[in-house]
Amino acid sequence: MGTRGRQGRGTLRSVAAIALGCGSAAGGAGCSYAEDCTTTYSCEPLPGETPPALPASPCDGDPATSPAKDGCGVFVARSGDDASDGTREAPVRTLQRAVDKASMPGGTRRVYACAEDFEEGISLPSGVAIWGGRDCGAEAWTWGGKDRLTEIAPAPERVPLIVEARQASITSVVFGVRLVAADAIRPSGSSIAMIVREGAAVNVVSSEILAGNGADGADGNDGAPRDAPWRAPDGAPGHPGAPGCIADWTEGAPPAMTVCEDGTSSIGGAGGDGDVAAGGDGEPGAPPPWAGAMHNGEGGKGGPMGCTPGEWGGDGGPGANGVGAGKGVEEPLKYGTISARGWQGFSGQDGQNGRIGQGGGGGGGVGTNGQCRPVDPQGGPSGGSGGGGGCGGRGGQGGGYGGGSFGIIALHAHVMVDKTDILTGDGGRGGNGGRGQEGGKGGPRGAPGAIPGTAYFACEGGFGGTGGKGGHGGGGLGGVSIAVARVDSSVHLTESADWRWGAPGAGGHGGDPSDDKAKGQDGCTAVLWEFPELIAAPR
Repeated sequence: MGTRGRQGRGTLRSVAAIALGCGSAAGGAGCSYAEDCTTTYSCEPLPGETPPALPASPCDGDPATSPAKDGCGVFVARSGDDASDGTREAPVRTLQRAVDKASMPGGTRRVYACAEDFEEGISLPSGVAIWGGRDCGAEAWTWGGKDRLTEIAPAPERVPLIVEARQASITSVVFGVRLVAADAIRPSGSSIAMIVREGAAVNVVSSEILAGNGADGADGNDGAPRDAPWRAPDGAPGHPGAPGCIADWTEGAPPAMTVCEDGTSSIGGAGGDGDVAAGGDGEPGAPPPWAGAMHNGEGGKGGPMGCTPGEWGGDGGPGANGVGAGKGVEEPLKYGTISARGWQGFSGQDGQNGRIGQGGGGGGGVGTNGQCRPVDPQGGPSGGSGGGGGCGGRGGQGGGYGGGSFGIIALHAHVMVDKTDILTGDGGRGGNGGRGQEGGKGGPRGAPGAIPGTAYFACEGGFGGTGGKGGHGGGGLGGVSIAVARVDSSVHLTESADWRWGAPGAGGHGGDPSDDKAKGQDGCTAVLWEFPELIAAPR
């Protein structure tokens, strides 16, 4: 397999050796091939879309045996100069320059490429042929054989070869070329050796297509911001009631309000008023308690000589965990989508935020019942207000999807592969979901008012409820490893085409590893897989 032979990916298998019937499994880890195609994985061209053949030309010939001729192609060698004419005696230096010259109006529509390494990605118009693997030391630049190929190996994240239909679709030829896609390095990045875009047609002959490993998906962020307390903000403390015998009527402690970063708020109920004959009732806490809460934040009762304290506020409900990517999704959508930009998987869902705790109820006030000195005002002490509820914890973010490894991606196109090896790498691991943040503690209750110098008190407010815990994020989809991925395309792999694939990426775990629903779907492997097309642009 030249400079990029792989280990540990199983035995190379030809189509003829497999001889699968329609509907048989074409790969492991959940992928299957279930189309009405022949045992050679050959799908008939779409009606009315068979690309026209190249017109007859004196330059026609077999690239394996025909010499390179001036006037029939643009010559390219690493020792060349892009300012040159591109003849055999004066070749250009870069493949893209050679392709551009060959595709100009009146151009030769052929490139003769030395059996050298070119560190660049190529955009090839449909109808232009690359005759690679040429022996530049020979006078006729003849083909040097399968062991001497023109290697196209750009930097990571670049696709070595993209075939585009820039005019009426005429079949391109890629001969004697080794396409090497580097391992992806950006989180969720894929390694793609070749993309054939809409309306293009290409024959790949006597070549090698080598894709690297997909990158792992990024783990989702935890609900707690970095360098911040693990718990969400606590509730506001309740206010104390006012003392008696300082006014003829004593106002209850004001409400305590908690305002959280997400705009939600919780109110500790106001304390009951103090009066001469009898105290007033405390107000209930807000918002209404969560259905599963044990407390209800009711306000305390006032009276002439006695009162009751405010009830504790109900705890906020927990946020739901995010669902793992691909769970409950029907094939083939569960393994991602394809667009002109390549493949896109699915990230895990974010966990939901926990609900804010309810505020505690206000304490009841009391009357003085003759407890004040005759010379003093006769108003009784007032009740303390309830503490505000704690903020709900933030949900953890979902994990990103693992990148895929693809030999060829065909989008509404025509592809034929002959005497060519396709090797793909491992799918990336799906990112793990982030952990949900703990809810904030409820605010402390407000103290009751009293008559100075006596043990005569009104009633305290209730504690605020604790905020609900944020849900954990779901795990991301594991990356796929596919020899040829297609959308509505005619693909023919001949009996002499060989392939092998790497391992599928494991789905990411949820922020709570024990939650099976939060685990992302594992990726899959296949020789040929039909994907849905992504119509809208990725976010």
